[in-house]
Amino acid sequence: MKKINTILAAFSALLMLSVTNANSIELKAGVSANTMAAYANAKETLKGTASDTQGTGRTTNEEAVLATSFASVFAEVSSDELMGLGIGVSYAPEVVDLEKETRTIQVAVAEPSPNAQDSGDQIIDGKINDLINIYFTLPVGDSGAYVKAGYIQATLKTEETLATGSKYEDIDLTGTQIGGGYEGSLGDMVFWRAEGTYQMWEDISTSGSESNNGTTDTTKNKIEAELGSITGSLSIGMKF
Repeated sequence: MKKINTILAAFSALLMLSVTNANSIELKAGVSANTMAAYANAKETLKGTASDTQGTGRTTNEEAVLATSFASVFAEVSSDELMGLGIGVSYAPEVVDLEKETRTIQVAVAEPSPNAQDSGDQIIDGKINDLINIYFTLPVGDSGAYVKAGYIQATLKTEETLATGSKYEDIDLTGTQIGGGYEGSLGDMVFWRAEGTYQMWEDISTSGSESNNGTTDTTKNKIEAELGSITGSLSIGMKF
């Protein structure tokens, strides 16, 4: 629902801009090939306390860098009466399948206890889908260069199998981006673009679905992460 509202808000803004003088309006639509490099600094804290004899409650930190390529579509409207200011929305249904990772948890205890059941393989997997970008563009003179700023939103879908019996819910990723690019013509109605942007994602925090049932310990698995990315895009489209 949140993404539907975001898309509706974007198209409402496009419609509002398009009701100005029709002679000053330019509509554009196209497709983009994107390459993204992303950085993440993640911390995971397992349910339990650090003093548990089973070793639960431990915290691990991990840094990761990933590179991915994906396609997106976009639509824009701009107005000469507003110094060429444009507003647009782009959408990418699939961004990246995260690398699957398997961790083996082995817990050795002398006697069975409610805290001693978290043994086995943990399969960590997920993907990032439904990247929506609502943005403004502003030409820099008549050179074809422009600057760009906007709001971004995506979904991190978790597809893990955890020995702890806990599951992380899907996470909504939100943030802002800034950048710029250059646009050139391929005739009266066709154009191309080369663009670079920097994405500043908000920090994420999510907890697992289960605590240590059967004990007085109500802690849950928790993941916190800082994210950042840069994206380069080549686009082709039509203007009307």
